[in-house]
Amino acid sequence: MKIRITDDVCISFNKELMLNILLCIVWAALLLKFVRGVVIRIPQLSESVDEVLIVLVSFFTFLALPAAVNRFSLADYLFFLLNAFYLVACYAFFPENTVYLDDNILKCIFCIFTYYFVGRLIDIDKFFDVFLLLSTVCIVLDLYYNIVYMPANKVMDESVRYDNMDGAYKILPHVMMLLWAMLERFRVWKAVVFLAGILYILSCGTRGPFVCLGFFGIIYFFFFMKFRGAIYVKIGIVMAALLLLINLENVLIFLARTFTDLKLSTRILEKVITGELGDDSYRSILREKLRLVVSDGEHFWGLGAFGCRNYGIIYPHFLPLDFVCTYGYFLGYILLFLLVALIGYALWVSRGTKRQIFILFLFSLSIIKLLLSNSFLLEPYFYMLVGVCAKEVVGSIGATGRVALYKPET
Repeated sequence: MKIRITDDVCISFNKELMLNILLCIVWAALLLKFVRGVVIRIPQLSESVDEVLIVLVSFFTFLALPAAVNRFSLADYLFFLLNAFYLVACYAFFPENTVYLDDNILKCIFCIFTYYFVGRLIDIDKFFDVFLLLSTVCIVLDLYYNIVYMPANKVMDESVRYDNMDGAYKILPHVMMLLWAMLERFRVWKAVVFLAGILYILSCGTRGPFVCLGFFGIIYFFFFMKFRGAIYVKIGIVMAALLLLINLENVLIFLARTFTDLKLSTRILEKVITGELGDDSYRSILREKLRLVVSDGEHFWGLGAFGCRNYGIIYPHFLPLDFVCTYGYFLGYILLFLLVALIGYALWVSRGTKRQIFILFLFSLSIIKLLLSNSFLLEPYFYMLVGVCAKEVVGSIGATGRVALYKPET
């Protein structure tokens, strides 16, 4: 179907366009909360907001299916089904996890695991500029929501101590996208939006996102920043960092006052001032407790999906231990080895391309994060990373003409 805007411009609503729209919706999922704000003001829909959003996303997913299904192979569907089957099997083999499985199984199967297919579909060379635009919009609107709209609805004493980890990690991919774009081709507007995003993450009162950003930024700075005039940009960044360190105390005081006036968290600033920034918040104690549990000889196959919660621990805060707790030492380390091999091979075959940087980008968002927080079963960018790496492996196998379960994309 085509809609003609002018004699020279028309929009063609074909299956490829629907797939592109779906991928954009997935990337800018943060904007759905603003759609929620619109829906909740419609009297007839105000009590069914979640259902409306589900129907909306499902509608675009259905329209995109004709373009998507032919791009997957048996191995792709097997990977998804094995992950889903494992969760269902945990009801039988780990009945003590039933409550936690009930809380998460639908989210995992119909949301988290599907990011594998998103990773298989994304062509970063094609979508980079679109994702950059969407990320910019996400940052600007999220800043407006949290700095202009929300302060009127916050209690001051709560905001100063509040740790908004969820908000920080939701905006992290978009801030990191601005960092990538800024280091690839410096523009003042990119730097301004990036700095605004950094300050917002700082106001969320959590440290993990800065580790992810720092990992990606440092590697890109030293190994991928090679455009004409890059040396001058590098010198500028280094000088700005030194200037910040020299005036760190004054900067911290200014930020603390600003965040207080805006009713944002000053938790991270307080940790810097008191020297507690490196404190692991008892995570090492929790990890040691889980190691003792899975090493007692009664948990060869681990604790099952979300089994850590039976011991008062939401997740291990360390990816290798998370694999061990979920699958046991034997299967857990085998899967961990396969994961490392997949990522390493994908980085090798994609060397010298923007796709390699995208793998590093997703690695920073998921693996680095999972070394500090969350569980891989609940991390969508982990499955997106696996999907992107699988796509690179498929491409390299197709290029050499080898026979595999996968089929090259057309």
